[in-house]
Amino acid sequence: MLNLKELYIKLKKIITEGFLEHEQSFIYFVGIVIVASLSFVFGILKGVGLSQKPITVMRPQNPPVVITKECEVQNTVLKQKDCVYVGSVKGKKYYPPSCSYAKKISKENLRCFTSDEDAIKKGYEKSTSC
Repeated sequence: MLNLKELYIKLKKIITEGFLEHEQSFIYFVGIVIVASLSFVFGILKGVGLSQKPITVMRPQNPPVVITKECEVQNTVLKQKDCVYVGSVKGKKYYPPSCSYAKKISKENLRCFTSDEDAIKKGYEKSTSC
């Protein structure tokens, strides 16, 4: 049976020989661990310095649109005779129905006006292109 001193000597010999045999691999492993640890710490430190408030994108609330007279467009020809001028719900200009810009307004966005005063009262301005 081995006593403690002999056991210690044999264990020391095994560890020393194992280390000497794999010394280069051990040094590479320790180097990689040190570089990874430092990269992690510096990344955390840099991230703390860059923290900002999140960007909030707010969409403007459009006032509700009340359409008093509805116009229908089919093949870019107005069917209702009361539409002297037309405009888009999404825009702020109004046009005569024969204008090329008026014909491009989709059916869902079309808004009719009976006169210049009606359009101006609702916040639209007359287009200078038609």
